Amino acid sequence: MNILIYRWHSYHQHDIEANLIALGHNLTFINTPLNNIEEDIPYTEMVIKKLTNQNFDLLFSSNYFPVLAEACHVADTLYICWNCDSPLIAMYHKSIFYDTNHIFTFDYSNMQEFKELGVSNIYHLPLASDTKRIYNTISTSGNSMDILCRNYQYDISFIGSLYEKNSYDKIADQLPDYLCGYLDGALYAQLQISGGNMLEKLLTPDICRQLEEISDYHKSKDSFADISTLFATTVLGFKSASIQRRLYLNKLSIHFNKKHHDTIKKREVHLFTNSSTDDLPFVISHSSVDYYTQMPLIFSRSHINLNMTIPNIKTGIPLRVWDILSSGGFLITDFRPELTEYFTPDKDIVIFEDIDELIQKADFYLKHDTLMYKIAANAYEKVSKMHSCHERLKQIFKTIKL
Repeated sequence: MNILIYRWHSYHQHDIEANLIALGHNLTFINTPLNNIEEDIPYTEMVIKKLTNQNFDLLFSSNYFPVLAEACHVADTLYICWNCDSPLIAMYHKSIFYDTNHIFTFDYSNMQEFKELGVSNIYHLPLASDTKRIYNTISTSGNSMDILCRNYQYDISFIGSLYEKNSYDKIADQLPDYLCGYLDGALYAQLQISGGNMLEKLLTPDICRQLEEISDYHKSKDSFADISTLFATTVLGFKSASIQRRLYLNKLSIHFNKKHHDTIKKREVHLFTNSSTDDLPFVISHSSVDYYTQMPLIFSRSHINLNMTIPNIKTGIPLRVWDILSSGGFLITDFRPELTEYFTPDKDIVIFEDIDELIQKADFYLKHDTLMYKIAANAYEKVSKMHSCHERLKQIFKTIKL
């Protein structure tokens, strides 16, 4: 098929393109970035012209873009997107109901929400990594994909942002004391929940009215996102993730530092990020790493790879999990319901409920290398056979019968 691809800097953009080509499709690219994803008449007209003049079978994008959906609707061309973020505020737009759309989202609860709103062509599809690319990256680096033969450099690793530049911190000093106190309480309550999201539920109609009066939220005339969804996702979700990640990394690193002073073998917590780490004194900080060339090597060279999922993802499995397992890495992760649909806890992956359990399990597995290697090997075998980017794209075309 002839496929028009909208390009942007999503993590799995390159993998999608490479695997579409491997499946035999011809690709043409839109490299001009969208300035306004919801409404841009000249851009829409440009895409319509491409679709009608060059006889494309479909337009494909990573994430949903209303401007692209509008262009495909006018040109009567199939629009396929595979969302790598959830929830997407852009989906709360009138264009979501076009019958030319076929939307794949990795968070089942997100799919269910839009099904209930009347969106017909929306499907659940987990994310995935390009297992062949990762294998080649690790093998050509001189490192072995054989878990038992690796040269491990890191005890515990986490790769990701600490979200210190979140919107909540920018507006907190503008909020009345009682409202700030309520939202701080909501953030604390969220920390007590593993595998769920209660932030939106805590934004009562009265709280939302106050936030609308104070906040400066602007949405397009065609958007139906409400203040509860907007604030819980774009503000509280990132602040909650920031609090959790700093708290857990601090407590984990302090625990192992104390054990070192008690003459037990020193274990270190490594963080790879562009975020400020001044308040993490016992964490070994590194700069961020390249997604394609460096990240798989960190995952494969770490005894334990840590995943902490942003609350915005309610049930789904974040891309970091697939990247770790596709690198043959051993994973300890917080809980999301979909994890147990694809993996068996303590056989393929290890799940923690809170910081105390995380510390206890990290301690245990660092003392039991053989068990850790077996779990990582089980997960790698499962992911490489059944959950590659290649297999996911085949599923997309099978689902829509192309």
